[in-house]
Amino acid sequence: MSAELTLYGRPVDTVFDLLGDRENDITYSVQGELAADSVRLQEGISGAGFTDIEILAGKGSVHVVIEAKRGYDLPQPAQLQKYATRTQPPPTVLVVCAEASADFVTGKLPDSVSGVPVLYRSWREIEALVSLAASNSRRHAEKRLLRDLSRYLKGLMTMQDVSSNLVYVVSLGREIEDTGISFRDVVVDHDTYFCPIGGGSGGWPKEPPNYLGFRFDGQLQQVRHVEAYRIADDNYAGFEPLKGKVDWPDERHWVFDLGPVMKPMHEVRTGKLFRAQRVWVALDLLLTSETISEARDKTRVRLENAGEPA
Repeated sequence: MSAELTLYGRPVDTVFDLLGDRENDITYSVQGELAADSVRLQEGISGAGFTDIEILAGKGSVHVVIEAKRGYDLPQPAQLQKYATRTQPPPTVLVVCAEASADFVTGKLPDSVSGVPVLYRSWREIEALVSLAASNSRRHAEKRLLRDLSRYLKGLMTMQDVSSNLVYVVSLGREIEDTGISFRDVVVDHDTYFCPIGGGSGGWPKEPPNYLGFRFDGQLQQVRHVEAYRIADDNYAGFEPLKGKVDWPDERHWVFDLGPVMKPMHEVRTGKLFRAQRVWVALDLLLTSETISEARDKTRVRLENAGEPA
């Protein structure tokens, strides 16, 4: 049975004509071709706003309500409560989709609301399912559509740019508050680094870098490849040795697992940088320049000549 797709009560014949990068656009992108009686997008619910996606099958015996979120934000329990009690027919399951991993979401969503189970799936998990479906499809039009959807979802996700040779160079200070642990210890002894997620005026990275450079004692000490990363929203930046010793509850942090140490063949001094200034520098220029500031300036010229923002 072919599914009937409606948007605000109007039939919708195609998917990707609707795409953008807002939450509503994500909703439209994942509607697909489903073995369902009907698929509703942005359906108005009295006193509950709009649901993102509703899938009805089995003549109403299966009713899935999907709440699609951009980034790491999650719906409030009160919003899920309204969907569970005011959607008709009553939902059999509530599904939340966002960028965060399942581990990150653990404990942040209820297991059920008014007897309706609540499930969570990350966009990364959904993209993996889309890619698998594309590789298994034997119909060219279907394969092409699924691959387009996969690329779209990847563009929405926060992902490490593995092709970038830019190094995010930071200064490692000494003791963290009164913990007896320094940022040097975090990097050198634990092969880890953490920092706030960017987006404000602090200049921290909005996306995970491919390489990190660390300077202290007036010079570049090492460069490390970022082998893996995660996001922490606890009060100790996801770094267990700091648990119970600091209280940073209002900021999300990148937590990076670092690869083997790379050291320059010659001394690379800090140069004309402020004490704790953080800069982006091309890897080859960083390892061959006399100072970090010189490498930064050469990187800016290179990027400007290539037509990229410095």
